[in-house]
Amino acid sequence: MEDLLFEYKRSLKETKNLYQPYQDESGLTAEQLKDKKLIRSMITDLEYVIEWLENGREPGIRRAIDRRDSYKRMLIKDPRIIDTFSEGIAFEPAQEVSAFDKARIEAALSVLTAREKEIFILNKVEQFSYERIAAMLGIKKSTVQTNVKRAQTKIAKQMTTAS
Repeated sequence: MEDLLFEYKRSLKETKNLYQPYQDESGLTAEQLKDKKLIRSMITDLEYVIEWLENGREPGIRRAIDRRDSYKRMLIKDPRIIDTFSEGIAFEPAQEVSAFDKARIEAALSVLTAREKEIFILNKVEQFSYERIAAMLGIKKSTVQTNVKRAQTKIAKQMTTAS
């Protein structure tokens, strides 16, 4: 794939060199204007293919699936990497969460917005730092702190009213 990309870039460079004499339109014949248009079309096509090969998707799509927020936030966890870190650690078997506790957790999280819930879970459950969460979501650290504090306040309020 890299060889193909290299060849396209080299072709683009050579095509741009062919285009140089046609920069000044004054004094060009009708045939030369056709050549200029053809070469410019070739340059555009080559740039399009190069961008496609570099990004791995069709250029210019505004609503491409990989540009949606959920895919930007997706954390990819390679099981092989996790296994290498966990070999020397003895884990206790996870305790079963009762239906009552599940209902309490769902009730507590139900008062949060989707954004607050996401940030709260990343911080409290996944144990990511404010800086890491801010980098993953593309927001400021202070926004993460505010959302976590707001979520804690809402959950505390929900728990006191539920009791």
